[in-house]
Amino acid sequence: MAPRAPDDAEQARRRKFLRDFHTFDSNIRFPAPYTQFAGKPLASAAGQGWRYDALGYRNDSHPEARPASETLRVFVVGDSTLVDGQVFADTIPGRLETGLKRLHGEGARVYNFGATSACLNQMIALITTRLMDLQPDVIFVLGGATDIFQPWSFDPRAGYPYNHFAQETLYDYFFNTTKVNAEAEDLSYDSLQALIFGRLDNLRALTNWQSDPWEWEVVRQFELALKRLARLAPGVGAQIRFLLQPTVVRKSERVGDEARAASEEFLAYLDRQYTRFAGVLERLKPQGGAGSHFAVRDLSRMFEAESRPLFTDIVHVTSEGRQMMADRLLVEVQGALDDRAEAETGSSAVAYG
Repeated sequence: MAPRAPDDAEQARRRKFLRDFHTFDSNIRFPAPYTQFAGKPLASAAGQGWRYDALGYRNDSHPEARPASETLRVFVVGDSTLVDGQVFADTIPGRLETGLKRLHGEGARVYNFGATSACLNQMIALITTRLMDLQPDVIFVLGGATDIFQPWSFDPRAGYPYNHFAQETLYDYFFNTTKVNAEAEDLSYDSLQALIFGRLDNLRALTNWQSDPWEWEVVRQFELALKRLARLAPGVGAQIRFLLQPTVVRKSERVGDEARAASEEFLAYLDRQYTRFAGVLERLKPQGGAGSHFAVRDLSRMFEAESRPLFTDIVHVTSEGRQMMADRLLVEVQGALDDRAEAETGSSAVAYG
């Protein structure tokens, strides 16, 4: 019997998947130990005038053992919103460094650990396996959005890296020792796409993708990850602040292209999940406060009252928006340093908030 031809809906899904297949670009998501991926070390960014550092991040030079000349060391961990900018000084971390040098002198340094599509679990793994040994004073984790929209678009399992299903498919094809020769079909680019798409379709069925229980599982995994970060923070040795990043759905007035950032169905989902994520932060706020190593901030409504067009999609912002973000982080750095000072002195000053 001839194989059944795919129906129109399946063909539409497959065409959409193939249009997105180029986003698996190994130059921006190169396999990295424990953290799943970062930029390819020393690779040039496509169409840009800069290279990733030796660790695969957007820095002019990667951080090593902290020298005495660095009187203040800040790490900013996050997703592709940290990568935007013509040069390092144009990125959110670069603009933050400019502000800190103005206030604290040339010894203030900021390092950018933004990885395109990184989710919160990857960011936590990066902190524990690489960053905590580099003696930062403050670590900002700017995220939340990827944990919402990536399960919708790619791997549907909450808390999983966006391309994990593709890596599983490849590994199983090459290294499954239980397969017999008859089961190992010839590998071509087309057959590889079909295998990966088939696994994605199966996972979406298994996870009850886009259902109400599935949405709440996305929220649950986000909360578990944040609670894990809160428990880890005292052992990291730095002040850690999780910042729920701004989103276009929180703007009262969407201007120009902001109004066409995504489909209405997706924006409604994004709105529901951002509301639920904000609720998670409210529950975790009591864990922060004066003297604490860990605190959370909801910055999702940071641009709520702005009538200017600041978003280029659902979370990426213009140069003006990046400066506003850097200015807010500048305030957060001072608050984190105040909390550290209070923890060291044991004073009972009012909590920074």
